[in-house]
Amino acid sequence: MRRRRMESIRVRMRFVFVATCLFVGHALAHAQSSLSVASQRPFVIGVVPVVGNGGAVGGVAIDANGALRRAEPRDVLALGAARQAALEGVAGDVSQPSKLRKISLRRLDALLAQHARQNKPLPPEVLYLAGLQRIEYVFAYPELNDVVLAGPAEGWTVDDAGTAVGVNSGAAVIQFVDLVAALRTIDKLLAGEIISCSIDPTPAGLQRFARLMRARPASPSAQLVRRMEQAVGPQAIKLTGLPPDSHFAHVLVAADWQMKRLAMGLAPSPVNGLPSHLELLKASRARAPRNALPRWWIAFGREPVERDPEGLGWRLSPPGVEVRTAAASLDADGRIAAEIESDPVAQQWADAMTTHYDELAIAQPVFAQLRGCMDLALVAAVLASGDLLTHVGLELPMLLDAARLELAPHPVPKTVASHATALRRSREWIVAVSGGVELDVTRAVNNAGVQRSVQEQRTHAAPQNAAAWWWD
Repeated sequence: MRRRRMESIRVRMRFVFVATCLFVGHALAHAQSSLSVASQRPFVIGVVPVVGNGGAVGGVAIDANGALRRAEPRDVLALGAARQAALEGVAGDVSQPSKLRKISLRRLDALLAQHARQNKPLPPEVLYLAGLQRIEYVFAYPELNDVVLAGPAEGWTVDDAGTAVGVNSGAAVIQFVDLVAALRTIDKLLAGEIISCSIDPTPAGLQRFARLMRARPASPSAQLVRRMEQAVGPQAIKLTGLPPDSHFAHVLVAADWQMKRLAMGLAPSPVNGLPSHLELLKASRARAPRNALPRWWIAFGREPVERDPEGLGWRLSPPGVEVRTAAASLDADGRIAAEIESDPVAQQWADAMTTHYDELAIAQPVFAQLRGCMDLALVAAVLASGDLLTHVGLELPMLLDAARLELAPHPVPKTVASHATALRRSREWIVAVSGGVELDVTRAVNNAGVQRSVQEQRTHAAPQNAAAWWWD
């Protein structure tokens, strides 16, 4: 489709439009239930809604219709109280910091089966994977029929937003439910799917927006901004490669939403060195492409995986996260035309978020949760590579079978309300409505570099105590 210059727009301003929303939600509480083995009903584990509708992940909630809203303060407080109560009885040893805590998948699966048989709730150290905050290594032991995950860990508490975070670092702790959701993507990964989340305007919404802009608005008034929001209307959330009703999916959506708010200046930056894209545009003299639709998305960094020569030891190496950008153009009829050269200011903002991602992950834990989920996605791809579970003779009936272990479902995110902001500077306008998270884990694993040092780490991490499902 060829691009058309919109000469009819003679407004001395540039409109910057962003997909975002205000979230109204409820609190969640940890809840578990199991039914008798005779009834052949699954053992249910996860976070179950107890107040209102939807969840409260990353300050975000989702109502019964799938619309995203900002979580109300009272619900966030209730969530925090519920999760804090769930921490009672945490074993003392698991609260100690560890540079490399190990978790046996075989022993963890056996523990799950034991709790299901006894109709016994899982302890907090299982719900939060013994305080694990990153997955740095995946080690396979054919002689033990086991796979071990390893990474930094520490004791945890619940912050004001209801997120479990390390007591020393403030980094979010990986959740057990996300591990289960990730492991159950193996078949989809083998089929070539990627794990992704995107929030995009509908074709009808873009057409309404184009008609509005052809009316030649004279100034970026508050009334015009509201009309822009109404024209684009609700935007569609698309999730691939994982269950849309999972906590894992909610993390992806919440992180995408928060990234857009930071980029477009709809939320103040919590870290130095990361101004909004809007602020960078104001300070720049560079001319942006006309009628552009810049897009930002979070992906794996360069060479995120290394392995040993035998493929039994894998390291998920930093930098683990990279923010990327691209652009397309919107024609006079509201249709997305061919890709165009990306706005250099948009690239500048993407680079800034990549550079400051570690700081941002502490200030807004949803980004640490996202990084943990990205690690877990790589774990699933490693296990899918060369059918590693079969190679080591490891069956994980509880972790992999939803008929035995069921995750409590979250509401499925479907739409996001549109919010707009405007910048007076020139005759061009920019629509910035797309973005997301894109995890091409299969490609990352297939392109893994070979490092013999990973083999040494695997030797040192071998399980010793036959009873423990985690150890340091």
